[in-house]
Amino acid sequence: MKTPDILQPASTAHAPRDASRRKALLAFGALGLAVTGRAHGAGMGGMSMGGMGGMSGMDMGQSRPVAAAPRAAAFKRALLVPPELHGTEQDGVLHYALRMAAGRSMLVDGLHTATWGYNGAVLGPTLRVPRGKAVRIDLHNALDQSTTTHWHGAHVPGEMDGGPQSLIAPGGQARVHFTLQQPAGSLWYHPHPDTRTGPHVYAGLGGMLLVDDPADQHLGLPQHYGVDDLPLILQDRRIAADGHLLYMTSMMDRMGMKGDRFLVNGREQPYWNAPAQWVRLRVLNAANARMFNLAFADGRAFHVIATDAGLLPRPVAVHSLLLAPSERAEILVDLRREQGKRLVLRSDSGAVVPGLSSMPMDADRDDHAGFDLLELRVGPPSGTRGHLPARMVDLPVLKADAPVRRFTLQGMSAGMMGGMGGMGGMGGMRSAETSGPGGMRLGTGGAKLFSINHHHMDMERIDQRLRLGSTEIWEVINQGHMAHPFHYHSTSFQILSRHGDTPPAHEAGWKDTVLVRHGETVRLIAHFNQPASDAHPFMFHCHILEHEDNGMMGQFTVA
Repeated sequence: MKTPDILQPASTAHAPRDASRRKALLAFGALGLAVTGRAHGAGMGGMSMGGMGGMSGMDMGQSRPVAAAPRAAAFKRALLVPPELHGTEQDGVLHYALRMAAGRSMLVDGLHTATWGYNGAVLGPTLRVPRGKAVRIDLHNALDQSTTTHWHGAHVPGEMDGGPQSLIAPGGQARVHFTLQQPAGSLWYHPHPDTRTGPHVYAGLGGMLLVDDPADQHLGLPQHYGVDDLPLILQDRRIAADGHLLYMTSMMDRMGMKGDRFLVNGREQPYWNAPAQWVRLRVLNAANARMFNLAFADGRAFHVIATDAGLLPRPVAVHSLLLAPSERAEILVDLRREQGKRLVLRSDSGAVVPGLSSMPMDADRDDHAGFDLLELRVGPPSGTRGHLPARMVDLPVLKADAPVRRFTLQGMSAGMMGGMGGMGGMGGMRSAETSGPGGMRLGTGGAKLFSINHHHMDMERIDQRLRLGSTEIWEVINQGHMAHPFHYHSTSFQILSRHGDTPPAHEAGWKDTVLVRHGETVRLIAHFNQPASDAHPFMFHCHILEHEDNGMMGQFTVA
């Protein structure tokens, strides 16, 4: 693989390019504002391809009806709790097996939808992995196309990471093995094929991986999985009247695929029979692009006890919590005096999300209004009851021993608009493949629309080379018009600062994804102790999956 020239900090040398980009954004905004009949939940502006008039080459191959699925009343179905996999021990190694295959699910009440899943029709089981225990995971791809499985947040070598280089062919199998030497945390796994991560996750592939650590157990936190310790996988989907998943039916969906049906553990707006005690909710934002600003409808406080990859030093009381795509948080909610009540967990999106972009069209109707996610129906207490500890863990103080690396995030490339004549610069908006579940389109990944350090993703190029065992500060500067969740593989980091200020207390733990607002600079520090070669490098990228699939990703080695 080739390595680019040393990347320089942003400077006025990019002013002409930035001016062109601003012109493109203004043109794009004017185009969206000119379109009438905005579709609910269609991302930016809700502009369908049929509304593009004489712009040639813009037909994305929509042949199915696009009428929305009928909407049922919320909280009519019980929450599904993913089954646990603890592994089977053989010769001191825990063995797990995951099979990726097609199935049918009832995401919304009364409507069957073709989906993909691990060991089932949609999503996958929760893997329990003890810290320091050797594990082996056998993967079987029963789909009709290649994909990968990435262990998001896991500290593993590049060849075990499940990045784009680790494709499993249709009908093929792969085996990964590793030992997780990292704190207790709520990680997850999902596909990561180059240019196809968005549709593969949207189709239903994903699940949680919980790292167990004795230190966690001694704190007295809620520990009974499915009773007072619950995974909540949050997603949104757009679903047609005939039940099939609608993916990238609008040009605007390239800004990030958003839906208007809100799923928790693969079921629309369910209810959960919660015990009247402290409950621990392990929340994962597994949406392609949607931000969730978690809050309770009655405005009650709750406590954040963990970030993406580990416990906080102490609980932090909040009334709302913003989670970007791929971010996780563990929260404790006090239900001891709530027996007989019903509480609603929702996204109070309007309070935060519209301000995350300088372009109004980036926020859809649900971003402005908010939406309900889950109803907690509080019943009698159950079993051994956990509590809220005063202190939890001590975090190490990391000291950098290498130069600071700078990463600049760019929004839409200036060439995206292609002069507005036929939209030729859109990366060839060809008819998308319809090989997803039930004929779902796979979108049009691979366009050079978003970039990091003014480079688009290239599987043949190594962007950064790190020294094994080094501790580095990464400075991430968002030069784009919208917020981007920045993620990198192989390690966990601490946030040193946000635009020069100390990060809020609820972000003072181990993380692997950070939301960088437009115009903001964040500084991150991490220790890199997992190797990665040119053949299997690690990734850094935006975790809005349509941005990742369309250029906003790079590769780094550790050796």
